[in-house]
Amino acid sequence: MMQTATDTKTAILERAMALLQSKGYDGFSYKDISEPMGVKNAAIHYHYPSKTDLALAMIERYQGILREKTATFMAYGGSAREQLEGFIYFTRYECERDRTICPLGALSVNIDALDEKVVKALQRFMKDSHKWLTRVLEVGREQGEVTFEGNAEQRAWTLLSVFQGARQLVRLHGLETLEAIIEQERAQLGIT
Repeated sequence: MMQTATDTKTAILERAMALLQSKGYDGFSYKDISEPMGVKNAAIHYHYPSKTDLALAMIERYQGILREKTATFMAYGGSAREQLEGFIYFTRYECERDRTICPLGALSVNIDALDEKVVKALQRFMKDSHKWLTRVLEVGREQGEVTFEGNAEQRAWTLLSVFQGARQLVRLHGLETLEAIIEQERAQLGIT
């Protein structure tokens, strides 16, 4: 069965996302994508003329995942605990599949060398992630689902930082480290 251009484009993006999360942004080239796929570099350049275009597509994909998983909650409310458990599940799921580098972190390491469009897309993504998590914490507190000291905005930054760092620690110390961090964060939020 012959692969369509859309299938190839999607496969390229998925391969790039896996490489980003395992090797970091500077750790892979188009050759690392093309060779295992059995395509020429020209196929990569056809769909993503530059690595900037590829980075923007990866951020857009992650943004889409966030929107898909949080749209109903953001529009109508719901269970904050379910949203937090989804966030925890997603982190665990990624780590169990050796995708232990947070894509935002992988790109942020190179912030000074990234194209301004990529930096702005990263900032938007983080702003949206923070907005969602802040709202989850506010609703959770209002509904008695979570407890925490301080304001929700600061707690959201802390959680985002903790889980981004936890993914890195899994690379060094294994999944049991992530489980210990999850247990601690659940306890601090009163959702044990």
